[in-house]
Amino acid sequence: MRLLLIDHGCCDPPGTRVHACRDHLVRLGVELLACGPVSIPHIEAPTPGLHGIHLHDIAAANRVFLKAVEDGSPAAFLAATAGISPRLLGSVRETARQTIAEAVDAFDPDVIFVLHAGILADLAIETGVPVALHVGRADLAAATQEPRIRDLVAAALGSAETVIAEDQETATRLAEHRLERDDRAGAEPPAIAVWPVATDHAVQILAACEEARRRRL
Repeated sequence: MRLLLIDHGCCDPPGTRVHACRDHLVRLGVELLACGPVSIPHIEAPTPGLHGIHLHDIAAANRVFLKAVEDGSPAAFLAATAGISPRLLGSVRETARQTIAEAVDAFDPDVIFVLHAGILADLAIETGVPVALHVGRADLAAATQEPRIRDLVAAALGSAETVIAEDQETATRLAEHRLERDDRAGAEPPAIAVWPVATDHAVQILAACEEARRRRL
């Protein structure tokens, strides 16, 4: 399987969760490319296995958002996006859209696994590749702060082939606000599995991706 792994946190530091997940998935025979924001403004040489989203120049227009990008954590990124202007949000999403499209064109993944239901999730859906989406409690908290973000997250949740919640509370909230998928007539919404993303959950990630691909067939 060829898997594109998208995170809302910085993907380039070697100690990140994405790198640990990638190492475990590669041992299972998965070909994997990671994609997400990067922690430094420019990478002089390509990082093997990484297709970075460069947001520093855009983020410089907003001190809070720039700090979140430099912080590198998904929680900081998700919280900051809820407070930026529509114009800045549009610039961030267009940059991310181009980067994700480039990654898909270059890597040709079978499935995309997205960590966090944030502003990158529906961009993954737009590529047309089957998507497995992992949702955390912080994701929903950030989405409820801003209608624009909430609508983007709702659209992604309604279109992803597979949805996973990090805990039962998140799964319950998702089930209470479930959207029928309007892009596939007669298709049932995907079931919500419950497990946190950790470095030892490569088997679960792979199973979710295989399920996402099966649902597309």
